[in-house]
Amino acid sequence: MLNIIKTLDPRPWLALAIAAAALFCVVKYKDAIHQVDKLTAQMAKDQAQASEAARENEKLMSRSLATIATTHQKELQHEKSKRDKFISDVRAGAVRLSIPVQACSTSTSPNTPAGPGNSPETRAQLTPEAGATLAAIAADGDDAIRQLNACIDSYHAISTIINKPQ
Repeated sequence: MLNIIKTLDPRPWLALAIAAAALFCVVKYKDAIHQVDKLTAQMAKDQAQASEAARENEKLMSRSLATIATTHQKELQHEKSKRDKFISDVRAGAVRLSIPVQACSTSTSPNTPAGPGNSPETRAQLTPEAGATLAAIAADGDDAIRQLNACIDSYHAISTIINKPQ
């Protein structure tokens, strides 16, 4: 009878249930820790890959911008040489610049035909300094346009690198 009473005693069964629950919690905790470790490792791997891709893109962008800058500088230097030669030719008188002007009419006849032979337009020659100044102004505008084109080229190069599929 004492054995029956001992088997009916809930304390050993309760201790066994608590031990099983504790074991279950420990196993689940270790699984959770393992999952966290796996996710942390995956995140570190993904971050390393993203950093490497960013570094590669940065190098590619840097090379592209350097190429564009070099090309732009060569173009500016070439155009400056051409401009300097043109301006020196204008100052030396080898190249003469003129602008169209309307001739003063000495005729009192309103019926004078204005055909190609009777054009009221004449040309006024610019002084070498005025011609050189106008050429320099035009060259400054051309340089600004070249600078904007280099900026647009840079934008497109960077945009292409950034928007390429990964």
